[in-house]
Amino acid sequence: MDEVYFVRVVGVSNYQQALAESYAGQAVRFVHEPDNPYDAMALRVENSAGATIGYIPRNSWLRAVIHERGRGVTGSISSVGMARSCMLGVTISVAICDDEVIVASYFPDQLPPEPPKGGFRYWVTSAEASDQRAA
Repeated sequence: MDEVYFVRVVGVSNYQQALAESYAGQAVRFVHEPDNPYDAMALRVENSAGATIGYIPRNSWLRAVIHERGRGVTGSISSVGMARSCMLGVTISVAICDDEVIVASYFPDQLPPEPPKGGFRYWVTSAEASDQRAA
């Protein structure tokens, strides 16, 4: 049996309508947005209807598992409820697997960028490499 881990989703204030239509047990999928202007390693979380419900936090161990180790994850909504801020929040349950990671553009009207030679894991770069490419 696979181990199940729980992760709180962030950015939920922007997706309250989608959260109101989500429910515990609903499948979620994780989408890497390499052209996200705020975070090139962003992992968007969508419910089974395809609506964004938030993002995996920047400091989450789950990002390292996906980006650095090249693993996939499967997940579902563990709970949706009212937070102290009087907004809906969501916790998801995830299991590590070998599923392919979905890659999509942050911008709805654009195709996702082409992956670098070597595949998905090579989108991960150090800050120095990013600075050198910009120069």
